Amino acid sequence: MEQISTNLTDSMEGFHVEKPNYSRFEASFRRWLVAEIDSGRMNFDEAKRRFKLPSHFSVLYRQSWQPRYSDELHVSLSSMTSQERSDNKKLEQRIKELEKQLEYAQMKNIAINTLIDVAETELKISIRKTSGSKQ
Repeated sequence: MEQISTNLTDSMEGFHVEKPNYSRFEASFRRWLVAEIDSGRMNFDEAKRRFKLPSHFSVLYRQSWQPRYSDELHVSLSSMTSQERSDNKKLEQRIKELEKQLEYAQMKNIAINTLIDVAETELKISIRKTSGSKQ
């Protein structure tokens, strides 16, 4: 029987440790994968095998991906008091007033832009600043 001898050294020359590149996964994929794992439709082993993820993916998932891409909302709301409800009605009225003002401003903006367009095409008046023009 022939013995094979090996030389062990501390030198790692010729070897390189490739760090996983998680930027190859788009945010939409990460969000989808987190939703799949959170819902139970996929587990870590299936995800690792299917997408060739490293063995430490479960740690990365819990520390980084899940907090960032999870759809679960952690909100606790207390019930509103009568004072807050009356303030809420005032705020709703203010919102309606502001929406009307916004609508008026948008219509005014459209009218001004139309006026400028007509002046530039029909009257050959240069009104808008062109990019690259000297002052």
